[in-house]
Amino acid sequence: MRLFTFHEMKRAVLILFLVALFANTSKAAGKPVVSLLTCGSGNELYSTFGHSALRLYYPNEGKDLVFNFGLFNFNTPAFYWKFMRGKLEYMLGIQYMDDFIAQYKWEERWVKEQVLDLDSMQTARLVDRLEFLYLPANRYYLYSFLYKNCTSELRDIIFPLVEGAESSFKNSMAGVTDRELINGYISGWPKFGINLILGSGLDKEISVYQSMFLPDNLYSGISVLQNGGKSMVSKDHYLYKAGNSYKERRDLPDYAISPLFVFVVLLLMVLVGLFKKRFGLIFSNIYLVLVSILGIVLSFIILVTEHKELYMNLNLLWCNPFFLAVVYASVKGLKKTERLLSAISLVFLALLQLVWAFEVQYAEPGFVVIVITLSIVFLSRVFTPFRVQKQMSYGSR
Repeated sequence: MRLFTFHEMKRAVLILFLVALFANTSKAAGKPVVSLLTCGSGNELYSTFGHSALRLYYPNEGKDLVFNFGLFNFNTPAFYWKFMRGKLEYMLGIQYMDDFIAQYKWEERWVKEQVLDLDSMQTARLVDRLEFLYLPANRYYLYSFLYKNCTSELRDIIFPLVEGAESSFKNSMAGVTDRELINGYISGWPKFGINLILGSGLDKEISVYQSMFLPDNLYSGISVLQNGGKSMVSKDHYLYKAGNSYKERRDLPDYAISPLFVFVVLLLMVLVGLFKKRFGLIFSNIYLVLVSILGIVLSFIILVTEHKELYMNLNLLWCNPFFLAVVYASVKGLKKTERLLSAISLVFLALLQLVWAFEVQYAEPGFVVIVITLSIVFLSRVFTPFRVQKQMSYGSR
């Protein structure tokens, strides 16, 4: 049984107070003004894609609350293990608007507000839905970056309010894939790592509705949404406009050494190793071991996770634990076995070319350089043993 700290107890009391406040306010203060809040990117990886929340302002009472589906507890036991397995619980929380804005001002992240033009019945349905989702039994949910996050939860609340809107946006194709949308926000090593771990399911064209798992896309979707023959948005403006937000800076080089540069250098070292056989053999074995270990880690994550985004990952054709067998045969001096295993490894890499050619899964530039390097390593092992054996036989005549 987990004990709560004094800080957590104070926070729990505040949450209970806000629940009571919201319940009393929603009944006595009348119809609130409902707004979608869209927030800019932050400097941390988890905040790169921005954020969305829902504002309910009760002008008669002066109550200003924000419903935020993006809250989680960093002190959760085994936090990263639960996150990796898809078992980390996010929650719907209620914040004061002043506190919400203060946080984004401190982080220098812009905040836009779209005031929603809802009739009384739509507003009542939205408030009822929020009240239901804030019940202790419903407040927590298992986070999924693509399918159930702080933005998609709001999408699934707002669009059903307008008859036919949900199905219309689901039937309209966005002309992009999930991966293409994600890659628009990341670069450098985070881009390399994210594209390594995400599976081929992200490389299919998605609907406009699905694209609204991103805050910017929900903002755009709400902007064109019609409600009873008029725009859903009655007012669209900045609540806070950061002077130099991260999103405006993200095209600048954040990393002194890019993945592509590193892997090109390693490729050149492998090529040099072809002319310095002892160094080349040792270095290429180390290279294969590192790629294999990466493959073992990736395989383990895929096996234990419930994140659907990670399934069907064809990067395992190059990021392959099987390559350890090649290293073992090399170290043991089993030349014929090494040549056979190298040939099998080349088959894996050949299959990968079909995957990339038919765009079944995205080819990160760094991946391409790694595959070229692996191909050179395996080709040198397939043909070198044969050449050495032939020279030895010729010399014995």
